[in-house]
Amino acid sequence: MKAKLIVLILAALALTACGQADREAQATSVTMAVQLTTIANEDSVEPTATPTELAEATVPATLEPTATSEPTPTETPEPTATPYVVPDWPLFRNGDEGPEVYAIQWLLRAHGYYLGVDGQFGPETRGRVIAFQGAEGLAADGVVGPDTWAALVDIPLVNENDSGPAVRAVQRLLNEKFGYNSVAVDGDFGPITDDTVRDFQAAYDLVVDGLVGPETWQALIAIQP
Repeated sequence: MKAKLIVLILAALALTACGQADREAQATSVTMAVQLTTIANEDSVEPTATPTELAEATVPATLEPTATSEPTPTETPEPTATPYVVPDWPLFRNGDEGPEVYAIQWLLRAHGYYLGVDGQFGPETRGRVIAFQGAEGLAADGVVGPDTWAALVDIPLVNENDSGPAVRAVQRLLNEKFGYNSVAVDGDFGPITDDTVRDFQAAYDLVVDGLVGPETWQALIAIQP
């Protein structure tokens, strides 16, 4: 564009120098002047960007939020309580003593075997145990083990409003062995004995029903608090 403008300027100067000899040369000069003006205007005017273009040029592009990977929280498993496992039936024989021997003596009475109840596993108790074992078809050795215990507690469930030697066995074990001092050893299964049996069952993960059956008997005899 600039080269074309220079050529036209030189041509115009040449025509002027010739003194504008004729009308044709003068007309040519006018035409060239017009062209020069047009070219000069075109060359001096720069294209103007539209408002939309300006907005697009000045407004920065919206940045897309970068997804950040958050660590997945690790769930800590809640600790689970291990159920209490009741031990196996213990062995009792001549010479032993304690609340379990009281229970043996009271349970023998519940089966109709009369003997003194003193918590001492002596000759009398051993003789009654041997008689009971023989009647039940067990090995008559005078030792109270798992089979003899199972036969001794094979009686109707002991629960509230019951009375008799089996109730005394339960009460003696609760009071003397497990420290439930509020339980009187009177042979009457009243509300206090019932509540205490339920507390005992809950403490050792037994069915809490207030009924003294084989599982509760085994817990009362076998657990050593």
